[in-house]
Amino acid sequence: MPIPDPLSLWHDLEATVRHTLTHNELAQGGLLIAALSALAVQARTLPATALNHLKGRFTITLDVQGDDAAFPWLAAWLAAQPVGRHLRHLGVVTRFNEQMGGQNLTLGVDRDGDDVNVRLVPLSGQVLLRYRGHWVLARPARTQRQIAGSSAAGFNHSLTFRMLASARPIIGELLRDAYDSTAGRSDGRVEIHVPEYQGWTLAERRPARPLSSLIYAETLLDTLSGDLNAFFRDRDWYAQMGIPYRRGYLLHGPPGNGKSSLVAALAGQFGLNVCVLNLATPDLTDDRLTGLLSTLPRRALLLLEDIDAVFLGREPRAPTVKLSFNGLLNALDGVAAGEGRVTFMTTNDPGGLDAALIRPGRADRHVHLGNATPEQIAGMLRRFWPDWTEAQVRDLAQRVPGGLLSMARVQEYLLERRADEAGVTHDWATLTGTGCPTRLRLLPAG
Repeated sequence: MPIPDPLSLWHDLEATVRHTLTHNELAQGGLLIAALSALAVQARTLPATALNHLKGRFTITLDVQGDDAAFPWLAAWLAAQPVGRHLRHLGVVTRFNEQMGGQNLTLGVDRDGDDVNVRLVPLSGQVLLRYRGHWVLARPARTQRQIAGSSAAGFNHSLTFRMLASARPIIGELLRDAYDSTAGRSDGRVEIHVPEYQGWTLAERRPARPLSSLIYAETLLDTLSGDLNAFFRDRDWYAQMGIPYRRGYLLHGPPGNGKSSLVAALAGQFGLNVCVLNLATPDLTDDRLTGLLSTLPRRALLLLEDIDAVFLGREPRAPTVKLSFNGLLNALDGVAAGEGRVTFMTTNDPGGLDAALIRPGRADRHVHLGNATPEQIAGMLRRFWPDWTEAQVRDLAQRVPGGLLSMARVQEYLLERRADEAGVTHDWATLTGTGCPTRLRLLPAG
């Protein structure tokens, strides 16, 4: 059977189609309807297409997602602009009671006499504003976050600024102004960040506590402060030597002796912030830990509290722990571990920790914060009662054996009697458990 010639087949098909369209009215009508439908669709989309073409050619956009550190700066800056008050969909931020830019409202004062402030931030809508001689269209937005198996996943926030292409040079100025008016202000406060999904969220801004307000044994404060100062100063030296630019500290000792307070005070001393992470959180996996450590906010110390509550040796202490021991080690100093990070780990009992977790490179310095010594108790007494003589202070301090009480217990005792100076001495034996445990005296019957 001969094989048909493709060219002749094409000519036959072309002739058939031409004959049909010439002599068949039904085919002609169908073709006309199809053409008109195509033109109608094109006509409807033409304005949008033309507008999108013009936008893409003559404007630029700046998109910022809610999990980026720049988002709260820009959201607060936008809310503080005069036109920002025209936005109709606002949210309230009350997690910390001080000014941080934005549109702030003072609600009153609390029982301590401090102002109670709330900050209004834009959630959706759009406003047109004039910035440094250029028109800028600002559009905040939020969408429901979709997480499998969760009915309370929260929202994803974003902020878009659109401007003419000629306004590109003002983007840097806009970001700088937003930062300077919010997070960049030097107000002597330490930001405390906690995990939120795959990023970090600001939980609190508290006044930085001076190191001089802490009472520790011997030269502990000077030693740690000097070590951190040398680390920050020697960044170029680390690079020249090919040594990973990271520093780790293990703070260990009985509870109530100021391990977390020490980290916060050191952060304030060096103008840093603190990211607090609980490794026993049930939804903390290896991948999520790596993601969190790779997105630490700028100039932040990482605080891993009570690491002895997560692993016993290399095994999880509870079935709810999803994090693996190897995943923790890799996140701390693996190939993908970030440079410049300072990590503090705290534990009440280092005896149950695997040696690989606290070796040099992961915990370069081990610092013991023990129970109160007589010298620390004397320092606490001088803080509360600066007019006391050295003889009074020394007499009470030497009655408490070293290592018997935590600093938190001593402070609690003095706080209970801050309005009863005589009671401090009178009840001192109860502090060590050698006297009557209460100041109440029972009256004889009858």
